[in-house]
Amino acid sequence: MNHKLPRYLLTCLLLAPAFPAIAHEDETLFNVINLQAQVEREIPNDQMIVILATEHEGSNAASISQAINKDMQWALDIIKTYKDVDSKTGNYQTWPIYNKQTITGWRSSQQVEIKSEKMAGLTELVGKMQEKLQVKQMTFSPTDATRKQHENELIEEAMVAFKERVAIVGKHMDQKSHRIVNIHINSGGYQPPIMYERAMKTMAMDVAPSPVVEA
Repeated sequence: MNHKLPRYLLTCLLLAPAFPAIAHEDETLFNVINLQAQVEREIPNDQMIVILATEHEGSNAASISQAINKDMQWALDIIKTYKDVDSKTGNYQTWPIYNKQTITGWRSSQQVEIKSEKMAGLTELVGKMQEKLQVKQMTFSPTDATRKQHENELIEEAMVAFKERVAIVGKHMDQKSHRIVNIHINSGGYQPPIMYERAMKTMAMDVAPSPVVEA
């Protein structure tokens, strides 16, 4: 199974005038050349992030809350046994169930997010947690360390590309001297693709199979 990697773009935009042209603020700026250098690369998705949720409904809000708390505590206890997995609890929502504009019950849900670079262990954990929780979303993304490393390398590449463009333009300018007026370095990328997303109804099962994934 092949998945698209997020493409992180880094744009280096510099304004390089052939020679100083500003005597006063209100004077017109002449001989300004705008040059833009852009480099990009695909970087590895070395982290998997999974969002799971527990959901319950009924006529008694207090009982539903107790059931949610019980499921979430059960999930957190299992997560603690996986040392390479980071986790945090997410949205807790409660909304009414209507029948002919009359509230007949309540439905509540709470999410937990887990992530790890150890994808084999994380998929195993997800399989265990599906006994009581449902997978809402699974994504792959680069870690902060990986992203920063590639961004720094891209800045180097962008600066080299910019200098090459300055040299090309300089060949055709009457004035050989130039200076940089302003420089903007922008780096960013697309959001990583959603690999697995579905809301599953509670079903009778002993142990759910682990999802099949590949970074």
